[in-house]
Amino acid sequence: MVKRRFELITAMAGILLLGGLTAQGQQASDLIVFNAKIVTVDDEGFASSTGTIAEAMAVRDGIIVSVGSTAQVQAQRGPDTRMVDLNGRTVLPGLIGVHEHPYDWTLVNPYILKDVVSDDKVVIRVINGSPEEQLQAYPGVVREAVGKARPGQWIYIVLTLGENYQYSSRGNAGLGGVPGQYPVALFGAGIGRPSMIAKSDLDIMAPENPVLLRDTFTQLLLNTKGLEEIAKVFPEDITSQINHENGIGGADPIRWVFTDVVMRDHYEELKEMSRLGLNWWAGYGMISFASAAYSPTNIRVFHELSQSGQMEMRNLWTWNWRNQLFVNDDYLLSTLIQMEGSGNDYFWNGGAFLATGLGCTVLEPNTEFLITQPTCGLPPGSDAYQLVYKFIKRGGRFVTAHFTADRDIDHLMDIVEQASREAGFTREQIRARRHTFDHIPFLRPDQLDRIKELGMIPGSNSFEIYQSSPGVLKVYGEKALDWVVPKKALADAQIMSGFEVDRGLESTNLTVFWALARFITREAWDGKVYGQSQRISRELALKTATTWGAYYLAKEDVLGSLEVNKWADFIVLDRDYLTVPENEIEDLRVLMTVVGGKIVHLVPSLGRETGMEPTGAQVELEAAAAGW
Repeated sequence: MVKRRFELITAMAGILLLGGLTAQGQQASDLIVFNAKIVTVDDEGFASSTGTIAEAMAVRDGIIVSVGSTAQVQAQRGPDTRMVDLNGRTVLPGLIGVHEHPYDWTLVNPYILKDVVSDDKVVIRVINGSPEEQLQAYPGVVREAVGKARPGQWIYIVLTLGENYQYSSRGNAGLGGVPGQYPVALFGAGIGRPSMIAKSDLDIMAPENPVLLRDTFTQLLLNTKGLEEIAKVFPEDITSQINHENGIGGADPIRWVFTDVVMRDHYEELKEMSRLGLNWWAGYGMISFASAAYSPTNIRVFHELSQSGQMEMRNLWTWNWRNQLFVNDDYLLSTLIQMEGSGNDYFWNGGAFLATGLGCTVLEPNTEFLITQPTCGLPPGSDAYQLVYKFIKRGGRFVTAHFTADRDIDHLMDIVEQASREAGFTREQIRARRHTFDHIPFLRPDQLDRIKELGMIPGSNSFEIYQSSPGVLKVYGEKALDWVVPKKALADAQIMSGFEVDRGLESTNLTVFWALARFITREAWDGKVYGQSQRISRELALKTATTWGAYYLAKEDVLGSLEVNKWADFIVLDRDYLTVPENEIEDLRVLMTVVGGKIVHLVPSLGRETGMEPTGAQVELEAAAAGW
């Protein structure tokens, strides 16, 4: 009897222990969304299928732990689980931009600028209207700002490019602006036009204040006082990127002049601007992006935000700062290569990149309409060619690089093949690096097989379709239109390609879904459709911005689709992406964004319906409230 009692007690203890372990293994979820249409995008193939459609999803500790029917998933509910009934709304994976710069675009966001930086720190003004209206207004704006500023205080003035970006003069390759087709550019030097604003005029209007003018893309203008101030901070090899005669600079200086010089004594304000700017883009539905870190302050700010849990987008960052430094410096080169992968889930290093030239194509231009002389960025034998060769030979990943035409893509592929062969890499090792090139205003059909064989993942800038296509037709003819961001050709060749916006949407009425829709409609700024044969389905467009983008970031195991054990990064839409009329995809709005299981954007209408407090920069700064 004693023996049987002991066996019974032992068995019961085992049952209790097993029960305890089972309960521990089935901990309650932190968040459950249910009664939804969850488009998981777990089909990463090249057919127009997004894979499994589910009703509910459970999240614990920032990770998806269950996807299925509402009944199945609600079984993981606990006393503290937040239950969100979405009433049939569509849920998508959070969108991924493979070449994006929220850090840059924050600096032209009028709502964030106004909210964070007061006149006693930096006098900031934003001018709207047509280029002609802005040209007429800017002298008065400068005089008013000078009247507010103390002697020596910075003045920062943003000149916008229209609510639909209609006043931009060109795309990334300098192919968009054709004389007579676009309104005048505010700053024209460097893109074949005279500057409409003179540095000498700024010197007269602001003799005692450094002044920085910029547009909402990549042009800036500094007065003499401003040039003197940047020389105090950076050495000549950096400041020489700005033409000291006319005060005009382009893409690289625009990234560091404001952050590292204008805001040098206002770091906490700059950090808060960056926090809000990342959250603003999360409000568009973009939750991850790849980008070069364009200045020392960029790295410091993002590192601190990611370490403190305040970073609400994920960022693969790459080196793009004074590339000439490691041409002959093996120590720095080795350090950069060893850094790859270091960081955390929100901010990690992914490689390095070197910007390239403009419009370097095999096509012969019609010089009557050409406004920018084509130049190659990686010509064989050049310092740039040797730099990239050395980097890839040592095992570095070449990623997030600005490429504008097909000949430079040839040059890059030559480098990848030759440097990798010299290093002794196998074909599998070359493909595993997933070297990339972005924008692709021009990509030839005969390049596709080689791109696939090398395992490369191109980015794709949807704004090139919108901005460049009319100019491409004028300059290079009908044939070239099928080379402009050829998404259909890439998909047919079974090459994964990513999604880029690469524009400061904050000063416009446009959204990330508007940009994504260019892949589907191929509609340009003049309302016409160009390169119609390269249109892709909405399902394939979604893959470029989700699962294929995750491959670009080399995070496909945890990102890009809504599956168990992946990061809980998802968005809720106001309408169904898969069924709305095609011409309405660009009007979709994001009602809620969740990153790592945390609600970082929630509009008032859905907040009221679900009993949750609205949140997010777009909501708190009341920029988008009228649209909901």
